[in-house]
Amino acid sequence: MSRRRGAELENAILDAAREELAELGYAKSTMSGIANRAGTSKPVLYRRWSSLPELVLDTLGSRFANVPVPDTGDLRDDVLALLRQAQANLADTRRDTVSGLIADTVHDPQLAQRLRDLIAGSTLSDAMSTVLERAAERGQISPGPWPRRVITLPISLLRDDFVVFGIRPSDADLAAVTDEVFLPLLGYASSMVRNRDRPSR
Repeated sequence: MSRRRGAELENAILDAAREELAELGYAKSTMSGIANRAGTSKPVLYRRWSSLPELVLDTLGSRFANVPVPDTGDLRDDVLALLRQAQANLADTRRDTVSGLIADTVHDPQLAQRLRDLIAGSTLSDAMSTVLERAAERGQISPGPWPRRVITLPISLLRDDFVVFGIRPSDADLAAVTDEVFLPLLGYASSMVRNRDRPSR
């Protein structure tokens, strides 16, 4: 067994958990299998995580941590960059992992709340708030505050398509959510359309 410790060992375990989930799916993943992949023992895992759902939540959470906040100078480009980050996270996540966690955490309020925060894209939503604040400072949209449901709307739409229907959003889907739903709510799209429709001089 490896004598790795601390962050090195934890990262190895999270990498192993990602491999286990990707290969076997949530229902067939086990603490023993993850320990074997990480080159450690099952008791080592249980010293850090009390259950498989807790480990899987940390594994998924590590994918969503430290989301860079885009700053292209344009609201639409910033929103699309964030949604593409969400798209990339979904591309690495099996749908059955989320549905399995929903079933396994329903009787554990703390884990259930962590799962809600994760699939609600709280880190991405915080980044979206920053994007909107910067756009307001540039005069592209009216200043906030914006309702939380508005801020989370584009991420929630993409998440629900994935969790409920198993649809992985395409880049065209991201553009449609941005241009047809989100930006009009912020009073941005209509002015952009008017500018594009003006004849060139």
